[in-house]
Amino acid sequence: MNKTTNWIVGIIIIAVVIWFGFLNKADDQIPSEKETIKIGVSIPLSGDVAFLGEGVRDAMLLAKENLGYTKYNYEIIFEDDQFNSTNTLTAVNKLISIDKVSVISSLGSNLGNVVSPIAEENKIVHINIGASDSNVAEGYYNFIHWTQPSEEVRILVEELKKRGIKKVGIFVWNQQGMVAVIDEFKNKIKDTNIEIVAEQVHNEGEKDFRSSILKVKSSGAEIYLLATKSPEVEILTKQIKEAGISIPITAIESFELSDQIDLFEGNWFVSAASPLNSFNSEFNEKYERNPSFGAANAYDLINLIVMASESKKTSTKPTTEEIAEELLKIKSFFGALGELNVMEDGIIWSEASAKEIKNGVVVELE
Repeated sequence: MNKTTNWIVGIIIIAVVIWFGFLNKADDQIPSEKETIKIGVSIPLSGDVAFLGEGVRDAMLLAKENLGYTKYNYEIIFEDDQFNSTNTLTAVNKLISIDKVSVISSLGSNLGNVVSPIAEENKIVHINIGASDSNVAEGYYNFIHWTQPSEEVRILVEELKKRGIKKVGIFVWNQQGMVAVIDEFKNKIKDTNIEIVAEQVHNEGEKDFRSSILKVKSSGAEIYLLATKSPEVEILTKQIKEAGISIPITAIESFELSDQIDLFEGNWFVSAASPLNSFNSEFNEKYERNPSFGAANAYDLINLIVMASESKKTSTKPTTEEIAEELLKIKSFFGALGELNVMEDGIIWSEASAKEIKNGVVVELE
């Protein structure tokens, strides 16, 4: 009887051990809750260039929607900086100290230069959209996702040569990115027969360009190069027309920095890389409008961050240092702007293109 009892007890113990082993194995197979990587975005969502910030925001949300399965959750936190350095400073400090973001995105050279030192000090990955000033990418954690002045100016000089234009009058906004573009232009034309016959510098918020226009008009310029932003580019263009001047105007990027594209009808210009038609169509279908300047960069930015974060072979959320490290490894990435390469200086390289405004639409020159 004792033997029988011992045998039964033994069977029960073995069954219990097997049962608990099964439960533990089942628990191991239950996926743990995903960790979240937070991306902070400081952009203008109100004010004169809100249309640019809105395009960036919507493109990022579209990219997130299209992600599919990922190891981590991705949360995008938007802050409205109104394209103002003081607001940007407040937004970035909030994103870092309160929201605990791993990545920050900013827009333009002037605001990129505000964010870069803060990102470097706090070891937060910072990717700027729109910066022509390479200083924005200084440091291990800072990146620029924009076609650089050397590439844009190369195309501009080629186009001027093709058209036989030798005398250029310039209107330039006194801002780091625009000044960097014009400095590059000055270097590129040194060994050509192209010359700058007039240069007028203006500050942000200027509304009366009439005296500057007269000075450039008297210089004998064959074309006016506008290197500024909205709303100055619209005011300047209207005042050139009001003066009865028929000399053609061109730009590096400036026409696409306006939401009044019809003002520049019939004029050619040089700008950053153009989005693929597939991206334009998807954005238009989703939001019933065309993507604004920089929207495709914003779309690719989210995918680049996700690729860098997911590439790290780790059981825990990657550190900001690891995200920066993986970003620098990305080559031949094919996104909304076509092929992109992250260079060792932190600049995400893309090609420039010559464009024109035709029937109120930006199209690439053949």
